[in-house]
Amino acid sequence: MLENIRILVVDDEIYMRQLLQEILADAGYACDVSENGKQAMLMMDKYHYDIVISDVNMPKMAGMELLEKVIDEHSDTSILLITAYATVSQAVEAIKIGAEDYITKPFKPEYLLNTIESILVRKNAIPTNKANSEGFCEIIGNSPKMQEIFSLIQRVAPTSSTVLIEGESGTGKELIANAIYSNSKRHNTPFIKVNCAAIPSSLMESELFGHVKGAFTGAIKDKKGKFQLAHKGTIYLDEIGDMETALQAKILRVLQEQEITRVGSETVSQVDVRIIAATNKNLIAAVENGEFRDDLYYRLNVINIKVPPLRERREDIPSLIQHFIKKHNEKVNRSITGLSQQAQEICLNYAWPGNIRELENAIERAIILSHSDTIEAHNLPENITHGSLLQRKEPTTSTFQFARNEFEKKMIEKALEETDGNVSKAARILGISRHSLRYQLEKLGFK
Repeated sequence: MLENIRILVVDDEIYMRQLLQEILADAGYACDVSENGKQAMLMMDKYHYDIVISDVNMPKMAGMELLEKVIDEHSDTSILLITAYATVSQAVEAIKIGAEDYITKPFKPEYLLNTIESILVRKNAIPTNKANSEGFCEIIGNSPKMQEIFSLIQRVAPTSSTVLIEGESGTGKELIANAIYSNSKRHNTPFIKVNCAAIPSSLMESELFGHVKGAFTGAIKDKKGKFQLAHKGTIYLDEIGDMETALQAKILRVLQEQEITRVGSETVSQVDVRIIAATNKNLIAAVENGEFRDDLYYRLNVINIKVPPLRERREDIPSLIQHFIKKHNEKVNRSITGLSQQAQEICLNYAWPGNIRELENAIERAIILSHSDTIEAHNLPENITHGSLLQRKEPTTSTFQFARNEFEKKMIEKALEETDGNVSKAARILGISRHSLRYQLEKLGFK
């Protein structure tokens, strides 16, 4: 099927042309190459291409000029730009003109292929399950932090290791769990999801481990729990930081012994389940406060994936906006083409405390309220326009969080200087655990 997809690579560097052609050919795509934009336009007059992958900085005709010509003369062809000099403003401009997406050099081959699959799915050139089963096209992100996560998913997914995903609410932790499952050897087996914060504590044990008839009032028949339903597959424990400590001990037993006991029964049952857990809490702090078992934390934290908040990956905002516009255009039968320059700037300057979920809600609302084919600033929620203006007036160096981080950095630096970089001794000086100090070092960007 992929051999019917034709891609044109445009790059003035012969090494890059050969590399891209090799990657695409190995993936099963039909691929042609061109060394400049003028030659590419001549080739497009002779052949139809589903996607043009173009470098931005080229002689004779730059990528942005080629983009404009393709949009004018070959509107059914998608453009994917590659650049080593990408900035947020350049990405905004490219997507505003009509680019489908962009990636920055250096990039990993699997990330390029996943980006291409995302484009083809949106064009309905390949079925959605093709990309979902072989990639993680629903996760949008060109930033270095997201590329690191994509690479980690590729390495972790084929194993049976337990994964702990940490990140603020709305950052897309469940999408990452989906990607790990879809790329795992268990992708044809059950994938059971449990929201630990949504199930009452009185019902949680029965939900997870099942019960036998007569175990409690209302138990009129035997019931399998989530772990039994996930046998031979994967279970996703969302918001595991909200789980009561009594149940944490039972989860630990599953991890250690791969066995469960149903409520009201003394029979032990073996289960073969991979666990992916997620939390928006600082589990290190919860361990120190006695709210989370340290032995369970270390069992869960075999592979750790930290999902950055949207404010730390602002370069992904244009791609996310375009993705949500296409998604919600279809839902409400609109044809919004993009955002005005002012609306774009507001979105890029806003902190997005609700992260990707808040951005999607804002775009959906704006599409419904817009009276034209462009989202204007007044179509965005007032708290976003007001918050964005405040950020431009008040530099981030004056915020409480920045000041707190700077104070913590100085305290840690002083302790490390006094102990010649010994983390254990520095932790004792600071009055915190070694693990907590390591968490702070990572959070504050220490090398």
